[in-house]
Amino acid sequence: MPTINKVDLIPLFRFPRQRILQSMEVTHCPHAVFYNASDEQCTTCHQGEECIWMNHNDELVAIEKKSVEELKQQLLIAVDFIDSNLSPHHLSRRNCQCDNCLWLKKVQKVLGGDEQ
Repeated sequence: MPTINKVDLIPLFRFPRQRILQSMEVTHCPHAVFYNASDEQCTTCHQGEECIWMNHNDELVAIEKKSVEELKQQLLIAVDFIDSNLSPHHLSRRNCQCDNCLWLKKVQKVLGGDEQ
């Protein structure tokens, strides 16, 4: 299994940050997208998972201090988010060149699951 370096993982966070923020409705968020686990409004919000992910991986968070395992785990959550938001037109992802599919391929390659 190839060694995975933080310097290869960290740049991969930019794309899902962008996509997750674009998908969120933050206009009426009383906490300005800062998840508050003790607030019932946060715990019942339909964007809770996205908000939690952003709070752990935002540009203001020093993700370079996280372990490789933590970074991998957070990237896999982002992969699930991006993958779940693909339309049915992505049935042939190997050939798709959209931003989402290209990012998913890049993550797969960095994490060592490249099947080429």
